[in-house]
Amino acid sequence: MTSIFQDCNLQLPESPRQRPPFQCYLTGFPETFLAINRRPKKIKMSKLATPSLTATIESLRNTERIIQKPDTRATHPNPSFSHSDFPQHGNDILLVIPTANKDKTRILTEAFERQKPPGATVHVLVLPADSNVGEQPYDEAGAEGARNRIQNALQSLNESVLVEREIGTIMAASIENFIQRPSEGTDVKPVDYGLVMVYNATTRRAVTAMSRGVTVPRAYYEFARSFGAERGHDGMYGRVTVGEVLEANVEGVDRADWHAVVAGVSRYELLEDAVEGISVPC
Repeated sequence: MTSIFQDCNLQLPESPRQRPPFQCYLTGFPETFLAINRRPKKIKMSKLATPSLTATIESLRNTERIIQKPDTRATHPNPSFSHSDFPQHGNDILLVIPTANKDKTRILTEAFERQKPPGATVHVLVLPADSNVGEQPYDEAGAEGARNRIQNALQSLNESVLVEREIGTIMAASIENFIQRPSEGTDVKPVDYGLVMVYNATTRRAVTAMSRGVTVPRAYYEFARSFGAERGHDGMYGRVTVGEVLEANVEGVDRADWHAVVAGVSRYELLEDAVEGISVPC
């Protein structure tokens, strides 16, 4: 297995300390942080149910297909971030994960822990942050949302954590699913992809990777689109997710992992594959 740290030249202590790594979930934010993460009200689930889309879970099972991952170098150039330099207070690694999704947190934490260099200590700080791209990102809003989560989380990072845990390297990792819209007037189906972004805030380098995609049931996609998007963003910041529409109309479908029903592969399995193939920026 290729290590996600394969190209890193980290400064490690000569002998590992006995102090164990920590994992912390932060749920409270200062007012300034809440201001940049304010979201519009969600549409009630009752408004998402419609007789024309009511179906059984069996009628949708394995009706869609898996699409090979695109080349992120062509579709999603490396992002830029704006933040102050973080002083180094030791040799340990801090992994900031800006999501409340426990499955995404597990995938990222396990990947870093499994592939860390010998002698390295990775501390995990789960700091939920908004994507600022609406409920359902489309096209370039996927990469923008992943970048925004990292940016927002880093802005709220308290240096006392770095001092206490003797942090020398700060990494932030974000996962954002988005739908690639088809061109108008074509028979091409919309496709849901997962984008993984890892940012080294110490060296200011970032990398991205894509998961394989899952084609989206057209009727549910169009209904989600009918609820509109936030203004000024070319329709890329959708107000309703396809998963919400599916869950509201098909009993037994999980809004966060409808992929497992329509394509026979869990969204999280696809994301795990994408994370395994990424190299940490050093």
